[in-house]
Amino acid sequence: MTSKEVEGLLKKGRAYAIRTKYKEALAYYDKALSLAPGNPEAWYLRAAVFIETSRNAEALKDCERAIALNQNYADAWSKKGHALYNLERFEDAVFACTRALALNGNDASAWYIKGVCLDELGRNDEAQEAYGKSLELEIILDMEAEKKKVGK
Repeated sequence: MTSKEVEGLLKKGRAYAIRTKYKEALAYYDKALSLAPGNPEAWYLRAAVFIETSRNAEALKDCERAIALNQNYADAWSKKGHALYNLERFEDAVFACTRALALNGNDASAWYIKGVCLDELGRNDEAQEAYGKSLELEIILDMEAEKKKVGK
């Protein structure tokens, strides 16, 4: 199977995941991974579905596979932070989010998860700073989405 065909499977998986049809999305991601186990995006996308379905240990393993294939995969680091948060491994989650943010400082989700974890660890001042960054980025993203809607 060509990389174009694998990309098609990932695209179909994303379409199902967006519609919260996770069983179908997983089937496409599993097929893509069976054909291209060296594709970090496939591991990341499957991890995202695992998080949505509360399969956090599996999500963590998939994030680690994606990161092993690409150490600079910011989204995989961010998703790893989310899985670790859900597993109540707050220190590890802060580390993963910090790594994600070193690669992409505009990741509102990573800032938010980092803030929540810092709160859990009693590091309130740092948590407030992370929440502030998250909120600032969310406002910017909302404004950009609104501009696209009105065609500006």
